[in-house]
Amino acid sequence: MNADLKGNAGACGGVVVVTDTTPITGNFHAIQVLETANFSTFTETEDTGSMTGFDIPAGTILYNGLGITAFTLTSGKVRAYKSVRTA
Repeated sequence: MNADLKGNAGACGGVVVVTDTTPITGNFHAIQVLETANFSTFTETEDTGSMTGFDIPAGTILYNGLGITAFTLTSGKVRAYKSVRTA
């Protein structure tokens, strides 16, 4: 079950599939883990804590309707859904 606690009620503004360790920036409302992933950076709007340094299993969807603004994979593959929100 995926719970949306931050307003993921909008449409998607496109997707980015990431399969390497290139730093990614933008405004994303969700990241779907396609292959077990580990992040070295993961920045979210209005969230504290760390989503780095541990494996996140395939099939997991990470939501933040306010925005995931940057991430870098250490390993794995993800599909990042662009937000249509401008702020």
